[in-house]
Amino acid sequence: MLPLSHIGFTTAAVKVLEKGLRLHRIDYRTLIVASLLPDLIDKPLAGLLAGSYEYESRSFGHSFAFLGCVGLLMAILWLWNRSLWVFPVFLGVLFHDALDVMWLHPDVFFWPIAGWQFPKAVNEAWQGFVQMGGYKIKQLDFLDNISVLVLLYFFMRIALGGKIIDFFRKGKL
Repeated sequence: MLPLSHIGFTTAAVKVLEKGLRLHRIDYRTLIVASLLPDLIDKPLAGLLAGSYEYESRSFGHSFAFLGCVGLLMAILWLWNRSLWVFPVFLGVLFHDALDVMWLHPDVFFWPIAGWQFPKAVNEAWQGFVQMGGYKIKQLDFLDNISVLVLLYFFMRIALGGKIIDFFRKGKL
């Protein structure tokens, strides 16, 4: 998926969870960055290590090991001082992996159980088409367009409510 899709769908999903679970401490600034964190880790690594051996841009950041490290850090901080600032990071990475359908890439997701090398991804989950009337639309384009609408909705709520400064200060939607 493309960055806007990760941001839009993750923000919408967490907003629904926030209402349903009555969470009030979600910092959406952290969540937005965290929804891109696996790519922010893996894309530069792929660029750095591409010359040394065949390296896929989905690697450590997309693995369950990374998600587990973030979850472990979250648990330690919660037990130590009841801090939840890592919770949006965990949610962002979790939704990123879910949106990238990492279960279709078990050698990457369950690294290093299957070995220390990261294999090349064979297929992309969102490469199909959506049939809309007589038109075929690429799934990635379709999902990106939906995500842009979701982000536009949140932006309009913030902008029309006069809460832009508040969002940048506190991260609340």
